[in-house]
Amino acid sequence: MARATARDIAMQGQPAVLRLAHGYDHLAAADAVAALETADAVLADAPTLAEAYVLRGAALKAMGRFAEAIAAWQAALAHGPARPAVLASLGNAHAELGDDDAAAAALRRALALAPGLAAAQASLVSVVARRQDDDATEALCREMLASDAGCVNAHLHLADVLARRGQTAEAQAHRHTAYRRQNVFVVPATRPGAPTALVLLTAEDGNIPLRYLLSRDRYTVIKWLIDHATPNQYSRLPPHDFILNAVGEPELPAATQAAAEFVRQRAAVAFLNRPDRVARTGRPALPALLAGLQGVVVPKVARWRAGDPPPALGWPALVRPLGAHGGAGLLRVADAASLAEVAAGRAQNDVTAFVGFASADRLYRKYRAIFIDRKPYPYHLAIGDDWLVHYISANMLGHAARRAEEARFLADPAAAIGAAAWAALSAIAVRLDLDYAGIDFSILPDGCVLVFEANATMVVHPETPGGVLDFKNPAVARILAAFDAMAAERSRPGATSNGAHASASHRR
Repeated sequence: MARATARDIAMQGQPAVLRLAHGYDHLAAADAVAALETADAVLADAPTLAEAYVLRGAALKAMGRFAEAIAAWQAALAHGPARPAVLASLGNAHAELGDDDAAAAALRRALALAPGLAAAQASLVSVVARRQDDDATEALCREMLASDAGCVNAHLHLADVLARRGQTAEAQAHRHTAYRRQNVFVVPATRPGAPTALVLLTAEDGNIPLRYLLSRDRYTVIKWLIDHATPNQYSRLPPHDFILNAVGEPELPAATQAAAEFVRQRAAVAFLNRPDRVARTGRPALPALLAGLQGVVVPKVARWRAGDPPPALGWPALVRPLGAHGGAGLLRVADAASLAEVAAGRAQNDVTAFVGFASADRLYRKYRAIFIDRKPYPYHLAIGDDWLVHYISANMLGHAARRAEEARFLADPAAAIGAAAWAALSAIAVRLDLDYAGIDFSILPDGCVLVFEANATMVVHPETPGGVLDFKNPAVARILAAFDAMAAERSRPGATSNGAHASASHRR
């Protein structure tokens, strides 16, 4: 073997079971390459040994080579009995490659052999939930919970279904049941030596979407639900290189923000997105936060309760439920009577002065930029016929000319919206003073930036390679690369983070 150690050489000629045990030692030490070499060496002598294929699959999985891992585990099943753990691993590898049908089939075979296999239960729930069939997801979750009330993944996916249906209280009950059982989840990277991020999350809605920002090919992620933290838990967490406060919703309970601040004050590594700065990004607070910035217009916002006198913002106005994003529940009202009618049954609302933002061609444009380390990066442009602009409802997929305009914005944002407007976005990024955030905005006829919202909950995701929206992927790559560079710099010994000296490492 090219990388053979003295112990590897000494193991040659030993029984296969001892050599495979040595291979698992390599795997436990995060040396998947050595584990793979051990498995291949054993297979050279015993090409039908199922256990060697099992080790080979585990090593390949640890390296992120899922298709090869599938072939190895299929060989193990062909040369040995159908073992539930191998079937579960096979199902997970299919799921990693997006083949949910094959994943579900393997996981169901595993559960048929071992009905209580927790790993297979949890994975099957995730695979079914990915199909976005809420009825099927709910049925499976309730089936799993009937046999195992401790299935954390079933509680969490059932909570997501219930939340989408507006059954908030039951959804929260399932989430809290799950997180009381387990509030730390480690998602290992698929490559050796990847940095480790400790991510602070909340059981409530309002976390930064992480799937692509901290993808498995780039990071090991420790997810910690801090609103279910136990005393002194931070000191017992696995080693990590930096902390990302992903609790991005400023309207969450003060206790959640306080828990994140408690961690920040004790962190020995870089801490991204200070809780006190996240808290300033609520809609009613944003006009004051961004006041005085040249070329920036932030409509006034009032927090309003049904039954109170109408806010003095002028008409028309926009009304949305407290804490809502993405246009959920957003309506335009013409007068006080309309406001009272649409807000009936909603305890609290944010009411925003409406500013017309149609361009000269009578189209409405909503841009998005992502702020990484206080610098803006273009991410998105939706162009629609109506003031409530979303990429799907605006049918960007059906308008090549609008997509071409978005491509020009992504390639050269200062040229697309004007150098003054891009400079204004840079000033907003500095004023927010967050390590990761974003902004939705438009450009008014006079060139000023009209701010819709600016906060830490913005999502970044790549598009299907080779698809209609593939032109957006270079912009996404630049954003993710900027985040990686920031995280690496902040994790460097002696680097500063948010004005605090990171003098020690939490790696042990």
